[in-house]
Amino acid sequence: MTIGLYIHVPFCAARCSYCDFYSTVNDGSRVDRYLKALEVELERLPPDFSPDTVFVGGGTPTALSVEQYASMLKTVRSRIDFSNVIEFTSEANPGTLTPEKLAAMKEGGIDRVSIGVQSFNPEALRLLGRIHTADQAVESFHALRAAGFENVNIDLIQSIPGMTPKAVLADASRVVELAPEHISYYNLIYEAGTPLTRQRDAGQIVPPGDDEEADNYYAVKDLLESAGYDHYEISNFSRPGRRCLHNVLYWQGGSYFGCGPAAHSHWNGKRFGNVADLADWCSRMEQGARPFDEVEELSPEDKARETLVMWLRMLEGVDATQFEQCTGFRVDDLCGGALRSLAEEDLLDISSGRWGLSRRALFVCNSVFAELV
Repeated sequence: MTIGLYIHVPFCAARCSYCDFYSTVNDGSRVDRYLKALEVELERLPPDFSPDTVFVGGGTPTALSVEQYASMLKTVRSRIDFSNVIEFTSEANPGTLTPEKLAAMKEGGIDRVSIGVQSFNPEALRLLGRIHTADQAVESFHALRAAGFENVNIDLIQSIPGMTPKAVLADASRVVELAPEHISYYNLIYEAGTPLTRQRDAGQIVPPGDDEEADNYYAVKDLLESAGYDHYEISNFSRPGRRCLHNVLYWQGGSYFGCGPAAHSHWNGKRFGNVADLADWCSRMEQGARPFDEVEELSPEDKARETLVMWLRMLEGVDATQFEQCTGFRVDDLCGGALRSLAEEDLLDISSGRWGLSRRALFVCNSVFAELV
């Protein structure tokens, strides 16, 4: 089973209107304190910890200065055994990538970059609070290519208020023209307390209806598949051999440590999340205290149900024999009745002992999962 390490960099140049991930404004003194605390947390990981994948996310890692970013990567590499690492990803935002920062990425060992484009539509970018333009997104992608990065993901968001179905397909077509190795394609989610949610609740923006969202989803799915991308997870498409191994680890119930404020971990059957406050997390690291307050341990049955749901996110589905070997539970004993009921509703398919979401279920997967947990 793959083991992962996630590093949360809680700094952004500006806050996007839809985002509820923990982040704060980049400030030199706070970054310095963060980097020292991160080194402490990395040193406290088990001595035999040797991840297969490392993912640097945020926030916006590339909102750090060149010196800060390079220092962070150096700290990670000096404190972690990289002998088994097969994928080292960093998130990046258009408009924050300079030649110097790209060089720091290369020197630090980054071999996969996930770039947060979200849209090429100017009105959509303004609504989302993105700081880059469509041209900057394209320029950043080409700069990554010129710097030698051969494994690049582009993030897109669909169902942005004001975008017509034609505009949605135009975004997807623009990505296909760039030809990244991986595409993450998410529905816009209205998180509690975000400016975008407040705008929606005040009637200032009107999201598209469910039917239009579903039509957009399937139209983009068909477009990307016709362009040669493998739709391997509900929201993710890749060229052959270019799946995001770190995220596959999450979907397959693997073990991982998360370092930094608000980072989460799953280790030895236990889950815990660091405090979502930079100052508090730094203080705890400086004082030798643990960075989290509560530890959750699922019962074997609850863990098996969670594993079933996470595996179903992968379009290849769940092999009944492999599932029993991994969890100790037979799929049929765990929730066979619910599975058969969902199959009768054309929400699940079964073939040769493998359960998978039907095409119809991909857009309403959360209602399917609710029946199984």
